[in-house]
Amino acid sequence: MKKQSLWQIVFEFLSIVFAVLLALGLNSYKENKDLQEESEVLSNKILIECAKNLGKLETVIQQNREFMVYLDSMRRLEKAGGFGFNFSNELLSSSAWKFTQVSKSFQLMDQEFLDDATELYEIQAYYMEISNQLFQDLGTMLLQVERTEPKTIINTCHYYLTNILSVADGLKSTYDEFLQKYEREIE
Repeated sequence: MKKQSLWQIVFEFLSIVFAVLLALGLNSYKENKDLQEESEVLSNKILIECAKNLGKLETVIQQNREFMVYLDSMRRLEKAGGFGFNFSNELLSSSAWKFTQVSKSFQLMDQEFLDDATELYEIQAYYMEISNQLFQDLGTMLLQVERTEPKTIINTCHYYLTNILSVADGLKSTYDEFLQKYEREIE
């Protein structure tokens, strides 16, 4: 009888161990599947955010090109007076990208997609930095408007706008390439 109960105990122990391992395996599978689905959702959110940012950027580029024509004509004048600002800027969002970077599913995402998104958001950050610097410098000059020549303000605007448009064109190109490459994933 001792032998039979010993076998029964071993069998029950193995059954419990198997059940626990099976439950852990199923839980791991479910968690991995959930993370995979989350990574797809996050990829789509990044693509949607980029599409919206591209639309904003195209508008900004068009308006700033028009302002650049005005700046060019003002720079040709001997004496500039009555200068007006018509510079356009939009805040480009990066919240989907930031959220993705702290997500557990980040590691399951396509590495090429992540590399391309990283490059795109770095260019976007540089674009935003240049735009912010323009506003800071212009704000400083306008506070000292009595001591700042209008030509200095015009030349500063021209300098920054030339750089901003150059970076914006590169960013627009990067958005276009990124969205074309991954367009199949947008829902």
